Amino acid sequence: MNFQAIAIARQAITDKHGTQKPQLTFCGEMPCPICSAGKLSYQISAVNGHIAAKCETENCVQWME
Repeated sequence: MNFQAIAIARQAITDKHGTQKPQLTFCGEMPCPICSAGKLSYQISAVNGHIAAKCETENCVQWME
């Protein structure tokens, strides 16, 4: 996993949901933009807008802000 892959995946999430923090913590899923084989599950915090995400494909992207 590298920082560029995380940046691409994070951008895909913010393209879908915007950059403002939600009123309630939001959980979602999308096809992974990195491996295209797995599902990227993510959570956007209502407290600070930080994103935590993990692809179900082994050794693909995962991070927590």
